[in-house]
Amino acid sequence: MLSLIFIVVFVFCAATASACILVGHQFITTYNTEFHRNYFYFLVTFFSFAFYGIWAPIIMRVILTSIEVDGNTVETVTNFLPVLGVPFLLISWFMLVKMGFSLIDVKSKNRAIRIYLIFLAIVFVVVSGIFFLTDNFLAFITENLIYTEMGIFVGLELGYMLIFAGIVRHYSKRQKRADKKILIRFMILMLLALVLRLAVLPFAFSSPWIVAPLILVYFISNLVPLFYLKLYSHLVFAPLHSENPNQEKKELIYNKYEISKREKEVIEQICLGKTNQQIADELFISLQTVKDHTHRIYTKIGIKSRMKLVQMMND
Repeated sequence: MLSLIFIVVFVFCAATASACILVGHQFITTYNTEFHRNYFYFLVTFFSFAFYGIWAPIIMRVILTSIEVDGNTVETVTNFLPVLGVPFLLISWFMLVKMGFSLIDVKSKNRAIRIYLIFLAIVFVVVSGIFFLTDNFLAFITENLIYTEMGIFVGLELGYMLIFAGIVRHYSKRQKRADKKILIRFMILMLLALVLRLAVLPFAFSSPWIVAPLILVYFISNLVPLFYLKLYSHLVFAPLHSENPNQEKKELIYNKYEISKREKEVIEQICLGKTNQQIADELFISLQTVKDHTHRIYTKIGIKSRMKLVQMMND
């Protein structure tokens, strides 16, 4: 029964990760802003680490136990596996810092990398200082490797999220923007997602019956800020639009691919930079109808994104 629960949770985790990454990719093809690109890479690296750091040890433990490997070896291997996901984690934190600047449309230049490296260096110096000043620290690490890894992870994760929040808060206060509340709410939701992830950590070594749903909570923590952004991105960012539309080129495409009158109207609205909801309101049709028309347009022309469609309509 327990094995079945873990399999179901794994499937839901994979589905959650896929859905989030798909929505993140849709952001890029709809808006193509630096922020949406940073957010997409943040999601990809976050979920990559989640699979390496959480599911890889669980799966490896099951495999090693099934072939009767001794307990010490099982512990050593499973405690080391999360280290393989560290590169993904480091990239996700860097994307988080870049997200802070790009969300409020401030050119970071080299500031993002400097802030990122300075904080990483501070954590390294603090951990190294504890290591050299405490005689029994090495023995503690050896005996409690997983707890040490978790402590460093929590410190870095919390630190970089606070840096992200600080950047957004600091620069948004200096800007007079109508969309400031949306930016602040997204920042708060990102913080709450982190709090939710950190809240499940104390239970990470409790009963397997508790661990299984907690893993799912960890994976779905990013859903709320993601879908909040999906609802309100069009109020903050301008969708891709055709900057130099060529009417003659449009007509050639319409004739070549047998685009219907309604599909032409949808394409014209897309070229103006309208979102799907705005197109639905403009043409007095449902949002699903707009999506259906858009899908048929892409299928007829042989493309997969708004970005490609807009590029085709330009000079």
